[in-house]
Amino acid sequence: MTPRMIHSLRRLTLWIAGATCAAAAALACGSDDTRPSFDAPDGGGANLPDASPSPEASAPVDAGPSKPPFDPTDEAIVCAGTPCAVELVAGEHHFCARMSDGAVRCWGDNAYGSLGVDDAPASDGSDAGVLATRVADLEGATQLSAGGATTCALTGDAGVVCWGGNDHGQLGLTVAPPTADGDPHATPAPVALAASALRVDVGPRTACATLASGEAFCWGDNTQKQLARTTEEDVGGPAKAELGALAVRRTAAGTGSSFGITDAGLVSWGALGGPEGSVAARVASVSPDPHPLAILGGPVSSFAVGSTRFYRPPGGFPPPPLRGVAHACAIVSGDVYCWGVSLMGALGTGLPDPAPTPLPALVTSEEAWPQQVACAGDISCVRLTDGSVQCAGDNTTGVLGKDPEAAPFSMFFEPVPSFTGHAARIATSVGTACALVQGGGVVCWGSNERGELGQGTVDADPHTEPVSIRF
Repeated sequence: MTPRMIHSLRRLTLWIAGATCAAAAALACGSDDTRPSFDAPDGGGANLPDASPSPEASAPVDAGPSKPPFDPTDEAIVCAGTPCAVELVAGEHHFCARMSDGAVRCWGDNAYGSLGVDDAPASDGSDAGVLATRVADLEGATQLSAGGATTCALTGDAGVVCWGGNDHGQLGLTVAPPTADGDPHATPAPVALAASALRVDVGPRTACATLASGEAFCWGDNTQKQLARTTEEDVGGPAKAELGALAVRRTAAGTGSSFGITDAGLVSWGALGGPEGSVAARVASVSPDPHPLAILGGPVSSFAVGSTRFYRPPGGFPPPPLRGVAHACAIVSGDVYCWGVSLMGALGTGLPDPAPTPLPALVTSEEAWPQQVACAGDISCVRLTDGSVQCAGDNTTGVLGKDPEAAPFSMFFEPVPSFTGHAARIATSVGTACALVQGGGVVCWGSNERGELGQGTVDADPHTEPVSIRF
């Protein structure tokens, strides 16, 4: 075992001893404000709680004299010049920004064409892009989403195009039967939908579009019934999700789990089966019939899933088995809730144990509210209403903005000391965080192993200081 591993294990022992008591005390003190999971219904989506908009769903939450009321509305981007980024998304090892002119620029790993170009040059000849590269053959993008090695865009004509990885059929290519392949797909390809789309959401293996008709169309991996339809095919093309009368405003997906945000709260289907399941391991809950289960009540203003990441814990022969890590976080009325499995504290609860149900995360600020959450691998970050950023979890790559030798992880959300700008959006890849700062610029810190810092180099060093993306 290396000295770094020994140091990390010693810190983990101290955290477990102290953090459990601290978190328990915090939860006890705030028990009156805790928002428990609401019970899963016995039937399908039609039996979920009433999804009609509630008066408090869009109204600011009054915090009393010490804080302004919570407002779930994302901060508007005011461009300070051109080029100007107005939206920021992340896959597993790449980032994409939608620009004010409707163009899309991406940087990071291009092994599957994730940057939207066939050949992105790199200083060492690898597949990491030098700078933020403009996606070819794409104009007029109005919304973006990324997951794994895939990115999709909503276009000005309310259509959806996707590019990048297709190893689970997540491009929704118009072939019959739908297929998956390991080839790079750098050219954005249209997805065949039954009606105009309002938005598209991409996970590491699946994607869904919410349509103007009120339906959700999903495609990609269906081995865990993530597509919410009763088909025996492992890969499904774009088709209606069988959610009954459930009205879904947007979706999200992990490796084997799918989620829908409704006006009543958050529901799930696939490998996550409601209040008794964790994100990391559960049998499919929609077989043989779709059965979305409610897991968190209240107006969800932001939601993110950290895809499964595998670790081999150190020590002993034979080597210990790989362990799956996956978690999710949501913001409800200004409070952060996280659940799932994390080895390095990405739940932000202060507790070392897995959380099969949503638990309040520890985000501390006397003046601002958490407004957006981002999750990936074994890290979580929140953007607060004052533009500051707090992160929890694995700091091996310096994504917490601190020296990894001194602080290899954090089990609480803590301010990123190296970030001093005003974040209007936050996005995280497996080991990197990027912030879209007010004015339209983007800065990134953490891992640069796949060129995620967009500086024209790749390296294995931790990067705690934010660097600017050159568009």
